[in-house]
Amino acid sequence: MNDDIQLLSMLLRYSQRRMVVSLGLVQAHFVADAVASRAVIARLQRQRLVYVEGATVRLTLPGFAQAIACSSHPASVQRLGKPPQPSRSRAA
Repeated sequence: MNDDIQLLSMLLRYSQRRMVVSLGLVQAHFVADAVASRAVIARLQRQRLVYVEGATVRLTLPGFAQAIACSSHPASVQRLGKPPQPSRSRAA
């Protein structure tokens, strides 16, 4: 999994919990290299998938859609079960 998708999935998890993601948290996620984290953020910002305001990073709507599409088990697919059955049968 490349760094862009990892960052998008991390932002998706935090946004589902309604938590604010700071640049420090993103850099802590990329433990090995702070330069790599800034490069990933800049790349996603150019693609307009994330929005950086001050020290916070947020998913944009296209970024949210991309993160959902890249996730292994989207919530909408997990909730799908059997289709709803009619409450009563139709009279013939």
